Amino acid sequence: MPSSSNQFADEGSASVPMKNQCEIETLHEMIQQVAGFYNWSRNYWIELASLPDGTTSGMLNFGLWQEDTTTLFDAQENLRREVFRHLPALASGAAGLEIGCGIGGAAVRLAKERDVHLTCLDLVAEQLELGRSLADRHGLGAQIDFTLGSSMSMPFDDSSFDFSYCIESSFHYPDNQAFLRENQRVLKPGATTLIADITCSDNSRVGFRRGNHYRSVTDMTAAMLTAGFTDVGVTRIGDRVFKPLQAFAEAFGHGRRDKLQKYWRLVLRNYEKLWEEGVMGYDIFVGRK
Repeated sequence: MPSSSNQFADEGSASVPMKNQCEIETLHEMIQQVAGFYNWSRNYWIELASLPDGTTSGMLNFGLWQEDTTTLFDAQENLRREVFRHLPALASGAAGLEIGCGIGGAAVRLAKERDVHLTCLDLVAEQLELGRSLADRHGLGAQIDFTLGSSMSMPFDDSSFDFSYCIESSFHYPDNQAFLRENQRVLKPGATTLIADITCSDNSRVGFRRGNHYRSVTDMTAAMLTAGFTDVGVTRIGDRVFKPLQAFAEAFGHGRRDKLQKYWRLVLRNYEKLWEEGVMGYDIFVGRK
């Protein structure tokens, strides 16, 4: 089983081994930014992805929109399935790591589909509590562990996991190379990692970019190779993300004038424009240790 026995700096923040003061200050700033952002906007995305009967997806991502997709709930399920399509055959009881797990929906669905044991890592304590509650409601509390910690200094032993995945979270990490090194370190030899996220070749064009660290496809691929991953491949899906999501969110927010609606209208219009100009994309990266 993965070990998380290290002693950490601050019970109320991410469980990151004590290193130097500059590193700690950078981490605490990131925690404050990420936690503040999700505590402010999480309920908007939960509502946006809810079905008319109140069923929620348990996920906080842009989704993958097919021609017949009419709800963000279904789009998020499409994205999850597309990401996990790249997993290899797994032995019974395989140990998996979700990096930046959010509120746990992707892990719960995977645990229902496959005989795996999952560890979910996130910086935001409130997200982890929601994830635990969701897993418990589905009777999966013994199959999914939730751990407070940083993707850039993970509280796990070397070679702990048979696979890992990170869905729409890596753009929050200011040190992408540290994230990838840690990801590679905690995987067993031959294990697969899946990283799905927004990509961008010119971050200066991104509105509201504080706390967002988008990488180009070229840079992300090179960084994965530098971290020691092999057989790195990319599946490009931006044509099925930005435009339909923006249209759905516009329709959802029709007549609403609250700050959250205004913020996301501006963000999604900006992202759609950048995608149309070939500056922004959405990509699934696959690598093997």
